[in-house]
Amino acid sequence: MFNWSSSMEIVCDAPAYPIVVACKRIGLEKPEDVRWLKMGHFLGGQHSWRERLRRQPWRALLGLGQFEGAGCTCGARLPLLEKCTFTFNTGQEVSYLIGQCPRCRTVFWDNCR
Repeated sequence: MFNWSSSMEIVCDAPAYPIVVACKRIGLEKPEDVRWLKMGHFLGGQHSWRERLRRQPWRALLGLGQFEGAGCTCGARLPLLEKCTFTFNTGQEVSYLIGQCPRCRTVFWDNCR
């Protein structure tokens, strides 16, 4: 017999829900209904993709050799991540790097540092 409590692990790789909902306003398609992947987790190391950008930032800005060998799970190229800053009612601001796959609509994101 299947036991829900011991067999299922749920991992949420999205930012806080208010951020997900607010992403409609920055042009993401159906942000509440698509897969979210934190870029550091997706590429297997929290700093691996940032290190690649630091080594050749001009290539990254032009989209050349972007995350060489890496692609979305649907096979498309990884989207460019853009810095987006969100302001809460309290005045607190938080910034993320966000991009959406044009094929499957998966949202890739990471914290700004």
